[in-house]
Amino acid sequence: MQPRSMSTAIAVLAGCLFPAFAHAQGSRLPGAIEAGLILRQLDGVKRVLVVAAHPDDEDTALLTTLARGWGVEAAYFSFTRGEGGQNLIGTELGEGLGIIRSGELLAARTIDGAEQFFGRAFDFGYSKTADETFSKWPRERILSDLVWTIRRFRPHVLISMWSGTERDGHGHHQVSGLLTREAFDAAGDATRFPEQLAAGAAPWAPLKLYRRPLFELGATSIEIETGMLDPLFGLTHHQVAMDSRSQHRSQDFGTALPLGPRVTRLSLVSSRVGGSPTEALFTGVDTTLATLAADLGGSAEADVQADIRAYREAIGDAGGSLNATRPETALPFLAEALRRLERLRAAARPGAESELRRELDRRARLLMRAIAAVAGVRVELRARDDVLVPGQTVLVEARVRSGTDAAVELDPPAIEVPVGWSVEGIGPDVETEPDDLGPFARFFRQEDTVFDPSARARLGPGELGLWRYAVTVPEGAPPVSPWFLENPRDGDLYDWPAAPELRALPFRPPPVHGHVAAVVSAAGERFDIEVEDPVRYRAVDGVTGESWRPLQVAPRISVAPMAPAMIWPVGRSDSRDIAFRISSFARDSTAGEIGLDLPTGWRVTPETTAFELAGEGAVRTVGFTVEPPEGEAEGEFFARPRIRIAGAAVPATRTTMIDYPHLEPRLLSGDAAVRIVRFPVRVADRRIGYVMGSGDDGPEAIRQLGLDVELIEPGDWEAERLDRFDTIVLGIRAYEVREDLIAANAELLAWAERGGTVVVQYNRYEFNEGAYAPYPIAIGRPAPRVTEEDASVTLVDPRAPVLAEPNRLGAADFEGWIQERGLYFPDQWDERYRAPLEMADTGEPPNRGSLLAAPVGRGLYIHTSLSFFRQLRAGVPGAFRLWANLLSLDGNRWREIAAQ
Repeated sequence: MQPRSMSTAIAVLAGCLFPAFAHAQGSRLPGAIEAGLILRQLDGVKRVLVVAAHPDDEDTALLTTLARGWGVEAAYFSFTRGEGGQNLIGTELGEGLGIIRSGELLAARTIDGAEQFFGRAFDFGYSKTADETFSKWPRERILSDLVWTIRRFRPHVLISMWSGTERDGHGHHQVSGLLTREAFDAAGDATRFPEQLAAGAAPWAPLKLYRRPLFELGATSIEIETGMLDPLFGLTHHQVAMDSRSQHRSQDFGTALPLGPRVTRLSLVSSRVGGSPTEALFTGVDTTLATLAADLGGSAEADVQADIRAYREAIGDAGGSLNATRPETALPFLAEALRRLERLRAAARPGAESELRRELDRRARLLMRAIAAVAGVRVELRARDDVLVPGQTVLVEARVRSGTDAAVELDPPAIEVPVGWSVEGIGPDVETEPDDLGPFARFFRQEDTVFDPSARARLGPGELGLWRYAVTVPEGAPPVSPWFLENPRDGDLYDWPAAPELRALPFRPPPVHGHVAAVVSAAGERFDIEVEDPVRYRAVDGVTGESWRPLQVAPRISVAPMAPAMIWPVGRSDSRDIAFRISSFARDSTAGEIGLDLPTGWRVTPETTAFELAGEGAVRTVGFTVEPPEGEAEGEFFARPRIRIAGAAVPATRTTMIDYPHLEPRLLSGDAAVRIVRFPVRVADRRIGYVMGSGDDGPEAIRQLGLDVELIEPGDWEAERLDRFDTIVLGIRAYEVREDLIAANAELLAWAERGGTVVVQYNRYEFNEGAYAPYPIAIGRPAPRVTEEDASVTLVDPRAPVLAEPNRLGAADFEGWIQERGLYFPDQWDERYRAPLEMADTGEPPNRGSLLAAPVGRGLYIHTSLSFFRQLRAGVPGAFRLWANLLSLDGNRWREIAAQ
């Protein structure tokens, strides 16, 4: 299928503007380009749902070609949010990483034009079999998530990225393939998941099921060309897709935008419309409005079909006339299309013919946006703050700009808010704080005509109108959290929200919307249009310029422990400090006091501490000295902060903003308690240097052991600087993100030969290419890993120095680990390394690559693929005891122990 041809003048305008506008403005693009993309969606009824397991599994080239090129209503369903992966751009793991990867999928969809849905499955980490995955994900429940999405989205074609066989590798992939095949049959069966029917979903049977024949070229049924040049963008669909793909930055997926032909191959699995497997994607699928309208029947059917024919003709003429330099030439045809569409909507009464009504309403919304785009009418809805707190009043502004040759008449824009919030119009005679236009605002002036929020207004050609409102968040309004984090998980499954309309959505919809109903006069035509958009905050930065941020509701303050988990060696009854960082989201000042609740017998000083925060962004760090009772045994304990503001107790929550340049920022709230774990552990008094890698917080784990640690920066590689350390630890994937480390690797090894201990945490294949170890080590391809956190560990060399002291390790030290044992194991290494541990997942041969250690000159070199970055953060005792051994050993002691 080819996209309808548009005027080539648009390509001259578009060039490479698309990615820049997509990032800055969400899905809004320059007028003629936006209209051209909309017109592709208006003729025909075509919906495709792509299904896979994780963020990054999707075929972005396919989605871009379908959504942007062919005008298909395309969507991607991911069973998980990718919580079990690694993080290249920060320290967030688990639920925080899930928010990042959900946001990256939304950023990708903004570019490729598809929609995004999610299931409830929590990504518990790499799995090697479907059986293991199903042991953690209840089969029927996660199948129901996909069935729900199919019934609500109603795709004609379902495409699975995975086959459901062992060829898929990852157990999550296998499960995704298996369940997509099951859902193809179950979604249309009213006896399956009947509770969904009462929640607003109706049975829907997709007509075709395809899968991606990965590594099976002989199984290909059809090929879809994704490398075609699109005149609207001046880019190929594959190039646009690669910009979409590059949004997966937490996974190191940035990529070039190559020219040239590309194809996506698909294999037909099942069809309800017959035909040959090699027929095109929609062959046999009736995608016309005429068929839907035929269901109306009665004497009006002939008039309905005539209106559909006239509507399609007008859409075609609008596309053919669209011109970047004079986009208004398409207006007469768009006017005719809208008139015909309104006649069709009148014939399809609400509540009847739901599929037809859905399509007609969607087209009406799109047509109105296309008319506004080519007429030059723009609507901007923004607030003067993005993070709101209970009781706060924020200024909301609605701006409407008429086109150069268009006039606009409208009632005051309507601001829609949640129940309990209030909206009050602000008259033109009331002064408000000046708008922030950036450091160059003094060189230009924005001419706004402020209108009465209670009277109808008229804008002449090229005029800009402003309406202002005071929006108040009620006292007691709950902070807005991602819906999937509002309730505790049931094992590895999130809880569905109570509101059915939220199920499968990435996040809650924005809390505040604006609705503009206007009459546009242009090119001799009059149009009734309606535009609804979320209210957002426009940030202006002197370096990066303009960006847009969603409105979110936060608690007045956040109480964040400086160390959420604390280890406390048994036998040490000395006092320790626990600190909290109190920060304000409120614009006005906040005064209160903080105390600390501890287990019976524990002592804390002081009992309470007063604090005062001057306004938004203000921070205060408060500390307590804590002492356990004499003889306190091993175990897990909690120190919980308590907060009082204005004499009243308020919840103490840790609320952080997950904020990266390529994502919309999101608030994440959690428990502010400090988890204290007491167990026996000893560590030598060593001076530690740390080379930060990607997404790890190893330095804090070292401090927890009572050692000082100093970060090694790019300018610290001279011999005399390194010689002040006894041990140097390289963070995870350090060779991937630290070019200074690569350049200084010879200096690091020379330092080890002089007597230092180097501890290298896991790296990926870059480690092989650089030959950075003193003796050969090769990461396996594919990389071996042990994904079962409770996989049996055998100490095959129990007298190895790394297992001997200062903590004598045994099998018990490998109990209670989380998610996995390790990843990216070497499968080959020099015989000079000792490999004291052996482990394997169920049914696999033993692997000894998790921990390698060898003397180097007078020093020591240790390479470990154990997932310390997960275990230390969780306070796993055995992982800390092994970690202490790695930090404590030096070359001299190694040789003494080895000689025994």
